[in-house]
Amino acid sequence: MTSEESSKMLEGLFKLVKEIRPVPKPRTRLSVYETKMLRERGVTITDLGDYALLTEGRNYGRIEHYIEWLAEQASIPARSLLYRPKHIGEDTCGFYGFQLTDAVALLVYMEQLGIMVSATLLVDELLPELEMRTLLTEAEHLILTYKLWTGRRLMFIQSTAKRVPGPEMVETFRSPMGYRYKMVRQGGQALSLEVRGPKHRELKQESIKCDYCGLTYLSNTPAETRAHRVIHRRAAQLLDPTPNTRFAKRLAQTDHPIIVDSNAPMWMQKEVYRRAVKFKRDFRYDFVQWAGDDVNPVKIGWHGQLFPAGPDGTIAGACALSNEHPGPGGVEWTLAWVWIAPKYRRQGLLAAHWPGLIERYGSFFIEPPLSEAMQGFVRSYGTESQIEFLAEPRERYQAEREFQS
Repeated sequence: MTSEESSKMLEGLFKLVKEIRPVPKPRTRLSVYETKMLRERGVTITDLGDYALLTEGRNYGRIEHYIEWLAEQASIPARSLLYRPKHIGEDTCGFYGFQLTDAVALLVYMEQLGIMVSATLLVDELLPELEMRTLLTEAEHLILTYKLWTGRRLMFIQSTAKRVPGPEMVETFRSPMGYRYKMVRQGGQALSLEVRGPKHRELKQESIKCDYCGLTYLSNTPAETRAHRVIHRRAAQLLDPTPNTRFAKRLAQTDHPIIVDSNAPMWMQKEVYRRAVKFKRDFRYDFVQWAGDDVNPVKIGWHGQLFPAGPDGTIAGACALSNEHPGPGGVEWTLAWVWIAPKYRRQGLLAAHWPGLIERYGSFFIEPPLSEAMQGFVRSYGTESQIEFLAEPRERYQAEREFQS
């Protein structure tokens, strides 16, 4: 379609919605066209145009000429549909039209533009099925949210005419149904049409960063608000942990540290993984230093340890060690990370577990870079080799890795 043809289509649509006519009365029963559409699970473009003409007769009944163009604006595909043959293998005939959900979504789109059609009865027929579905097409989602957004949307249609430097002319119109239109023209060509539903309201949105969970989200956005609630709850499970009965039972069975490896229950591996993710985010590293996740077991050669805050099983923090890459001097084990919830820091928790880690893993290497707090801790509780490595650790570690490779 040329820019001139596109501009004419937009002008024709604006002329149609500006014409004042009585609003059709709401129907309570399906029409013949709607019944056929539901039975055949589709409709021809001609029949859809005839159906629209039942209620939309403005601009000399030209609505049927806009069906395909409006479908293109809404990104709704028209396609070749074939009648099922009586016997498989026989020839069949077809037509150009829309599948059922696409046709109903197009009617929803047209209604949102202030065109005198109603998708209410068809939407009611399709909703029970869609409400049971997990995956939806965009057209099906439009049907699912129809009642929520009726009259509330802000719509834009643009022609293919190009804007050029120079003045633009703006014409506005408010229909008896409350739809507000703004047509923008330039050089005699229609550029764009803005349509505000009668219930549309501008939402004041601002970017909010939650200092607790670290998420940045938009206010007055239901989806982002729900996402923030989920992430906030997950952050609280790490930052303000509560007693864990399963961990408490294990603690009651032994006085020795509980090692979380590939044979450990997945709930324990998941607890280590979640703290590895938190460590990665806090220090803005490129990847999670734990060779597993909350579904897949960790690889052999990785050990985690959960730090209890008391006998009730509250998990105050965790650490992870790996023997995948030897440290300087051939040290077998490397401490990849340690993360402790802020409320449990500087209370001697790591200091209490450090001798047990050294007893099990020897004078393990501590992977750099180390925070200032961790450097101070190593100077106080680390082995001689761990303290010695604090001087220029990165360059020395890289040099040894390059030599080994």
